[in-house]
Amino acid sequence: MTDQHFPHLSRSFYEQSDILQSIRTAGFSRITSPDAVLACLLCRVSASIPPGVTLPNGGTLDFIAALVGVSGSGKSVAFRAAKELLPDIGTVVDGWGIGSGQGIAQTFVGKPDAETGLCPIVQPCALFVADEGEQVLKVAKQEGSLTMSTIRTAWSGGALGQTNAATERNRNVPAGSYRFALTVGFQPIFATQLLTGVYAGDPQRFLFVGVTHPDQPDQPPPFPKPLMAVWQPSTSVTELTVDPEVTRQITALRTRRQRLEIPSDPLDSHRHLVQLKAAGLLSWLHNEDVTIQWWNAAAELVEASKQVRDRLCDMAITAEQSVVAADVQRSVARTIGVDQERERAIKASMIRSIVNAAKNAGRPVNRSILQQSTASKHRDVVAFDDVLAEALRQGVIVLANGTTELYVALPN
Repeated sequence: MTDQHFPHLSRSFYEQSDILQSIRTAGFSRITSPDAVLACLLCRVSASIPPGVTLPNGGTLDFIAALVGVSGSGKSVAFRAAKELLPDIGTVVDGWGIGSGQGIAQTFVGKPDAETGLCPIVQPCALFVADEGEQVLKVAKQEGSLTMSTIRTAWSGGALGQTNAATERNRNVPAGSYRFALTVGFQPIFATQLLTGVYAGDPQRFLFVGVTHPDQPDQPPPFPKPLMAVWQPSTSVTELTVDPEVTRQITALRTRRQRLEIPSDPLDSHRHLVQLKAAGLLSWLHNEDVTIQWWNAAAELVEASKQVRDRLCDMAITAEQSVVAADVQRSVARTIGVDQERERAIKASMIRSIVNAAKNAGRPVNRSILQQSTASKHRDVVAFDDVLAEALRQGVIVLANGTTELYVALPN
């Protein structure tokens, strides 16, 4: 099975616009898959969009792509082709290597202020690249590593970093203040590890593409002209405009899922958010609103990603790798269930700490006091801002009258 091409996008997908046709040509010109060039390009577009620009309901445009192929099949070539096609993304953090979770946070901020302890944002947008996903997995296995949890949080635009006892070592990056994009190259054997074991909660957030293509011509075509830069030094846009039909479809899908009318696949729990992110990036690339065309195009892209991921699961079972069991899908579901239950318990504990801190203070308190009341090991797992928002939604704490930054606990 390893000598077969991974599923790929149809030719008609690329015929939707001149830009997409240029991407297809660029892939064949550099003898790599157009899908891989497209995935890399979407990451470049993501890193070019100011962090203040969001999807409806505060969804972010942070993005992760996984390029899958054997060594030498064109993963690095695809990234270089995307960079040649869209050379300027408005940030110097263009293709930096990815290391620890603390290192990711440190990329965005400068040294903390001696008095406030707050870290200034010095690089709001960053595109990270890991040519070999094996190294990412090795780092993640190290005891105390925050790499994978940081990647998960960054994909959602949540708060990064942590507060240390020594102020000068603080590396706090507030939620929504940065833009994170990541391209990872995986050999199939290591991509299967991402789908199992302790990393089972991560692949839901990845867009998977293969790096070989059956339609590669004997004579590579000339490389197309570079695309127009899509980044802006500033923008008045704060939320992408989405076609009402797209919103209607998302609402209908969420409603059916809530009713359990749609079979549950743990690996697809973020499918429609990935689709909306991809639709937003495609629309930004084309300087258009998120139309039904780009929503449908993103659906085709995400479905191709699912097929690549499913092929990896099949390969894992066939190869009987030591890290993969024959019941890989059930193992994934169990692992995700355990992770979700753990996160729910941690979130409940953090909410209790927040409420107790607010009650014990006997006066309106700020966000910092509430955050300090929670355990740092818990904040490494669940973003504090998500917990604070949930506490407000439950009504166990409320904003103090006449303020937008002070909180009080409601009496029992």
